[in-house]
Amino acid sequence: MDHWVQRQSDRKHSSTTEHEYLYRIDRSRIINSVAFRRLQSKTQVHGVGESDFFRTRLTHSMEVSQVGNSIVNRLNFIADRRGCSSKEWLAPIPLIETICLAHDLGHPAFGHNGEKTLNYFLYSDGGFEGNGQTFRILSKLGEYSSQFGYNLTRRALLGIIKYPVLHSQLKRKYPEPELISTTDITKWSPPKCIHDTEKETLEWVLNPLSDRDQELFTSVKEVKGKLKSQFKSFDTSIMECADDIAYGIHDLEDALVMHLLNREEVCEKLSHELEELSLLVTKPWKSHNKNYLSDKLVSGRLENTKAAISGIINVLVRGTTISKQEKFECPLLDFQCTMNSELNDILCSFKDFVYEQVISQPNVQTLEFKGQKIISDLFSALKSKPHALLPLIVQEKITEGTSVDRVIADYISSMTDTEACKLYQRLFTPEKGSIFSPLV
Repeated sequence: MDHWVQRQSDRKHSSTTEHEYLYRIDRSRIINSVAFRRLQSKTQVHGVGESDFFRTRLTHSMEVSQVGNSIVNRLNFIADRRGCSSKEWLAPIPLIETICLAHDLGHPAFGHNGEKTLNYFLYSDGGFEGNGQTFRILSKLGEYSSQFGYNLTRRALLGIIKYPVLHSQLKRKYPEPELISTTDITKWSPPKCIHDTEKETLEWVLNPLSDRDQELFTSVKEVKGKLKSQFKSFDTSIMECADDIAYGIHDLEDALVMHLLNREEVCEKLSHELEELSLLVTKPWKSHNKNYLSDKLVSGRLENTKAAISGIINVLVRGTTISKQEKFECPLLDFQCTMNSELNDILCSFKDFVYEQVISQPNVQTLEFKGQKIISDLFSALKSKPHALLPLIVQEKITEGTSVDRVIADYISSMTDTEACKLYQRLFTPEKGSIFSPLV
């Protein structure tokens, strides 16, 4: 398994170094990175600054890491009990924490509308997608190395890849370009992919796999008229499960504590799911109280809400297990983390509820629309005079192999919500901006 701890630049690697130590280095590089710190001022669901209680991309990533840690412990228990060969391939805790902490680094400011807006400008130049940008940051843009980003181990990079296919493979068709500041940006949703600009890096990551495994792993299928990737690695399946749990449950907690949802109505609409989960939460206590979670949530007391949320997450983590696809030669691809189907349906209900009752509401959508306006105007202005408006250190990145559009997208997507607003004010608000104010 030594090839999975190799780095793109591996001058200091020794075959005697423990793999877990190398993954701890990966984790340290992420935690101390500029990209990770910027997540504290990037919108998760609600706008940064709306309340100190709301989760940002940073706190969400930390919670995904904690849930991922719990899932790995759960899967280790299962592997020990079964005497399963998956034990050898389960990610060490530092590795899964690295993958979970880094999974959102590439998402731009202002939620998914920021991602769609940048894809509007980049769709014919290799595409722009948040997960693809995460891979680009880790392997190319990060400040640790001028050539290889944060120069993580091969397995850490593989674990980050949710969709191991290139933008060009998915052949997404878009309408004729419209006036971006007013268009329905959902038409420009990016396909889930790796940018074409990272083709060589993707090939390097997958190099240890057999030709057959590489071909299958990067294959696509048609779903509802659109081409999509089909597979992910074992580590990625753990991270995605942790991400789904954190997104579906913690975002609901935010909405309840900040009084964005009526607690009685929530318990009524999710009554079936809460009853099923309550029986599982209280089963170890032999009380079988189907109203346990509803009673806790309706009380309005913060400690009761936290107890309910913690109980739900604990049940969902206990519902994870190890499955085998019997499709790949490499166990790192063939093993998967899956969730009990009944619990997975319940989690999907929570996620759908959060989307319908919180994310799709006008107070959130107006924020995303504002982000579309800010990012589209910034992109257009910077492209009109890149050598006059871009910081010098950013201008230097415009080379024969990197287009102006890609450099501008890298620059804008790295910004926090606050940084993007300040640059917008500097460029477009007459009374704002000073030559003494540094560019971000």
